[in-house]
Amino acid sequence: MSDELSVQEKIIHFAKQEFLHYGFKDASLRNIAAAAGMTTGAIYTYFKNKNALFEAIVDPVCIKVEEMFSELSKSYYNSEAVVSDITFQKTLDDLYLIYEFIYKYFDVFRLLVIGADGSSRSDYIHTLVNHEVKHTFAYLERMKRNKNVNPKINRTIIHIISESYINALFEPVRHNMSHDEALKNLDFLVTFYTGGWQSVLNEFFSEKKYDK
Repeated sequence: MSDELSVQEKIIHFAKQEFLHYGFKDASLRNIAAAAGMTTGAIYTYFKNKNALFEAIVDPVCIKVEEMFSELSKSYYNSEAVVSDITFQKTLDDLYLIYEFIYKYFDVFRLLVIGADGSSRSDYIHTLVNHEVKHTFAYLERMKRNKNVNPKINRTIIHIISESYINALFEPVRHNMSHDEALKNLDFLVTFYTGGWQSVLNEFFSEKKYDK
């Protein structure tokens, strides 16, 4: 490991502790520099400002989580408009994988969920909500083609449902729950959201509804 990389890692280590304790807005580069045994000016050699330092901590995880959410969402449909049913077991398996990932990088998710105010990533959860909305509509469009029906789907309602779902997933992070405690709630979450979506889809795509 080069001296330069080890210095960057040292800065990032102490910066993460500072951000976790104070949040981005109230964190101090001076405190970070003191903890790392260097001057504030030395930090600017590696990071142009506090926000760039925050991004260096959270962005690698942001990229990974978006890729993960995208792959899981796409597993419900493919380019040939073939869709998979939303089932309890598949949703449970997906959320288990998501929680394994969240708890692997729990400190970073704490920063994103409760410590990012004032940073360029302050609205990151909403980024995931928009992702969920996008893939939900992709799924619904394929359902339309498969069922050969064209129900009117209210985008606002889909956004509300998606926002509720994503925020529910991150409640354990907000409340600093243990991994075990978070997993104990999964069955209930899956029952609630799977049952809800099955009811919505039955309403949208009921064959009886579209019988001529």
